[in-house]
Amino acid sequence: MPVRLQSWWILIGLLFLGLEAQAQDLWLMKAHDARRTGQSLSNGPLTLDAAQSWTAETPGAHTLNIGATVTARGVFFGSWGLLRQDPTNPDRRFWDKSDGKLYGLDLDTGASLWGEPLGLDLTPRCYERATRQKTNDDVFWCGALNPLHVSFYNGTVEGQAAVDTSRKVLYLGRGDGKLFAIDPEDGRILWRFVTFNPQLPDDPDGGGEVISSPLLGPDGTVYFGTWGEGPYETHAFYAVDPDSTLQWRYPTDSSLTHRIFASPALSPDAGTIYVSTFRDDDGVLPPTLYAFHREPAGPATDEARLKWALDLTHQGLPVQTTTLAVGSDGTIYVGGLWAFGLGIPVLLAVEDRGEDGPALKWTTPYLELRDGAQFVLGIALREVDGQTRRLYVTTANTSLFNAKEEGALYAVDPASGAVLASYDPSDDVPEAIGGINSPAIGADGTVYFGVRGRFGNDAVNGHYFAVTYDAAAARFDQLWNFEVDGHIEWNHPAIGPDGGLYGGSSSVDQGVRLVTHDAGTIPPNTTPLFYALKGPANPVAVDEAAPVPAAFQLYPAYPNPFTATTALSVALARPGHLRVHVVDLLGRTVRTLADARKPAGRYRLVWDGADGAGRRLAGGIYFARLLAIDEGTGQAYTAVRKLVLMR
Repeated sequence: MPVRLQSWWILIGLLFLGLEAQAQDLWLMKAHDARRTGQSLSNGPLTLDAAQSWTAETPGAHTLNIGATVTARGVFFGSWGLLRQDPTNPDRRFWDKSDGKLYGLDLDTGASLWGEPLGLDLTPRCYERATRQKTNDDVFWCGALNPLHVSFYNGTVEGQAAVDTSRKVLYLGRGDGKLFAIDPEDGRILWRFVTFNPQLPDDPDGGGEVISSPLLGPDGTVYFGTWGEGPYETHAFYAVDPDSTLQWRYPTDSSLTHRIFASPALSPDAGTIYVSTFRDDDGVLPPTLYAFHREPAGPATDEARLKWALDLTHQGLPVQTTTLAVGSDGTIYVGGLWAFGLGIPVLLAVEDRGEDGPALKWTTPYLELRDGAQFVLGIALREVDGQTRRLYVTTANTSLFNAKEEGALYAVDPASGAVLASYDPSDDVPEAIGGINSPAIGADGTVYFGVRGRFGNDAVNGHYFAVTYDAAAARFDQLWNFEVDGHIEWNHPAIGPDGGLYGGSSSVDQGVRLVTHDAGTIPPNTTPLFYALKGPANPVAVDEAAPVPAAFQLYPAYPNPFTATTALSVALARPGHLRVHVVDLLGRTVRTLADARKPAGRYRLVWDGADGAGRRLAGGIYFARLLAIDEGTGQAYTAVRKLVLMR
């Protein structure tokens, strides 16, 4: 091949690879994306196939908390780990804190990508939660004398990782006050950013625990908040450049009144960052929803960066926030709990009116979900054709109230805040109790979530569920449920580009949390399992609430090129027989996506790059061929779309 022609083929190949890197539907951060919608472009499993599914042990991890991120490279998640003694110093004042780790597993097999999980830094000192000022020579007793003085978050991985695919960097926050940048290919720590208390900038524990999940901006900036414990740590919001340089901190020289638990989110135009807070030490002052300019005009002061702030109170009592998501029209949906001592889950919608500030959207601003659970843990947005059609909301309970069995999934009208339907999984599976984590939505509208279960002497295992929502009947229907070994500690499921559902469990015995162990030991009941649940996905789904099209049409596939799945939309102007085949370059049918009578409407078809027997096909060019026969006239309509499968 001539050199010039060979160069053209290389350029075309690189172009396709670049398009694929942008087009793959990856679960890159908590709730899938920067608006925290919880909705994937991939379909998840409608049934489970044990031959495709796998489990992986995580010895000594104790609890797999919050959730996973999924890329074409693998699935990544963190653990709490165990409280450890410092092997170099028998003095129990110098305990390490929890030794939470990062795991990277192969999507197909569950094998470790790096051999051993990535061990993160050890923090050799415990603080006593006291009001006296720390000096350089003070080392406060904790743990051994009073376990309640241990902040068990220190050393745990609490927040879901965020992955920058263009820079090939994974960002992970940890309870020791550090943000880690990690190479997902080999598990190397690239750099650490240490949060800080402005009054104690050299504090070894940093300025506060990173419990919220990092958010990636379009320019690669990493945003995250902190939760301070005791008198030495602060509540603040950070923006860090991809090279580990602090871009800004809010507030610059002090501390927010409230801790940050909910993960931040971006507006649809990526110009505004939304951050909500949980509670102050006394639980009296109202938490706040903040809106920050991502790129403020003029000097980048705290005043210029703050777009607006909204105090959150309901009937005179503070509303602590635990989660938020941003709709396609810019509405901010916030979930949390009201009346802290009672713990009543609440949901609200806030409009960002720019220079005019925020406004509560619904006529009854705060939706109370009085189901016996304590707070709203998850919000996911069902979006079709760029519009938010429905909210899915879940309620859950804190670890301190593990015996509580309540918790439900709700369908909520985003325009009015009206509850359309609710689902208690224990109605279908009596042992499915204990609260529900954040839902994930497949491209076809299937909703996936985990049910906690219960730990302790009367332990009940957790479950993962798949349900569909029938809008006409206003009800949820169960497709399948899967019982895990142990319980599910708020471990939000993620949908991978391969159509798999990924999530973890916690160890059976939660009572070991405040017990310390020698380094390197793996006590009984401290090995949670991580699950990849796989099976056939939905090849044809009705495009919900879409108007009857004016013509028969086959729309272009997206993403295209693709490696895992691609979707096509078909419009049927009138009832008829719908037939869609995938053929190769020789015209041979390799997969039939649809072959049945369908009412008029718009349909979504998904192809996973496999033939009819489930075998993965070689990369190359394929074609989707539509044949639609009008039931009334008998007239046939045809169309063809090119598909580029990358392997």
